[in-house]
Amino acid sequence: MNNRISNASETEDALNEIYIYEDNYDENMKNIAEPYINSRLKCGYLNGDEGVKLYYENYEALDAKGNIVISHGYCENLERYHEMIYYFMKNGYNVFGVEHRGHGRSDTLGIADKTQVNLKDFNQYVSDLKIFMDKVVMSNNENKKVLLFAHSMGGAIGAKFLEDYRDYFDGAILNAPMLEVDTGNIPTFLAYIIVRFQVLIGNGGKYVLGQGPYMPEYNIDKIGTSSIIRYKYSDDIIANNEEFHRGGASYNWTWESLKITKEIVKEINASKVEIPVLLFQAEKDFYVKPGGQNKFAKKAKKCEIQKIENSRHEIFLEKDEVQKPYLKQVLDFYNNI
Repeated sequence: MNNRISNASETEDALNEIYIYEDNYDENMKNIAEPYINSRLKCGYLNGDEGVKLYYENYEALDAKGNIVISHGYCENLERYHEMIYYFMKNGYNVFGVEHRGHGRSDTLGIADKTQVNLKDFNQYVSDLKIFMDKVVMSNNENKKVLLFAHSMGGAIGAKFLEDYRDYFDGAILNAPMLEVDTGNIPTFLAYIIVRFQVLIGNGGKYVLGQGPYMPEYNIDKIGTSSIIRYKYSDDIIANNEEFHRGGASYNWTWESLKITKEIVKEINASKVEIPVLLFQAEKDFYVKPGGQNKFAKKAKKCEIQKIENSRHEIFLEKDEVQKPYLKQVLDFYNNI
């Protein structure tokens, strides 16, 4: 018990020294965090399932004690995680990340246009992650612990990976994982019928009703964080780089996501996960529903739920008073595995 308290105290002290507050956020990210992580960056491409080109990154920390693998969310790229990568590295972790097929600098798969998020089979995300783990992560892990940080869609990918391949990770954080898609005003059962019908009649490559190509404008009431400063920093990077432009989803992607999330939370699958898992729920999440998260946590062997009050979907990009205590929980969890 004393060791845990000491470690927790050390984590808090370390975080206080390196934390990037919203005051002067842009300046400190550009002048402190970005140069630090980029000086230790290795990147490249590898072939994923069916030869799809995947972009990946590896950040090497000084005297690393472990390795963290990032599985990013829908429409995202690794640029969105630079602040988190900085905190992870400063706390002694190498960081690995791959941009999922159809995202970031990996091959685009859109049918309606190149910004569309499209997919043939959700399990290809999982196959890609396994290829990345085998070829990049496990061959460079230096026999240290391997930990997962998976957000939203990446959380669904991560959860499915944990169920299918149980010998890779020593612990995992699922951050607002997409384990039940929020279908808005349409009841879930009706959404299943509508989306499945559109796929069956050959409209799988079309945008889901109400969605379309990438647009640079955003509504502050509908973004995934209440920190406009943090959101705008990464959004400006995306807006100024065409490779990162991603719009809405196809009916194919939506159908695959509805199917896989239903499978992940089944007891026969979730019960296969035996490593420690910390699942963060965002109190004000309007992208994913908590029901699927609760089902998964109940059936996984060592899964704890932490509900983050006053947080939207992207907890790791929230305002200081939400993000900083959350970061301490993240680091404490990793440090104690």
